[in-house]
Amino acid sequence: MEGIKDAAKRILIGDNEGAPNFIMRFFTLDPGGHSLLERHPQEHGVLVLQGKGKIQIGDKLFEVNQFDAVFIEGNELHQFNNPYDKPFGFICVIPKLD
Repeated sequence: MEGIKDAAKRILIGDNEGAPNFIMRFFTLDPGGHSLLERHPQEHGVLVLQGKGKIQIGDKLFEVNQFDAVFIEGNELHQFNNPYDKPFGFICVIPKLD
């Protein structure tokens, strides 16, 4: 997908598991990888499980490490990046929108 580099997503809990209110996903960004720079209505709850990375939220850039938790408000500009030499893996939980 355009705007994404060296990223993989797995749905851990979602429609197939019968979850009516949220979606839990696991993302892996390879070294040099990144997600889209985007904004959308869903808020995000993020937990870093593997490696470290950088998260842009609005105009600020934060370094995150294993077991850091991050909250991203709905409609906030955000992007996940891995400028490091090891994979960056994190769980991201978003609400389902009607």
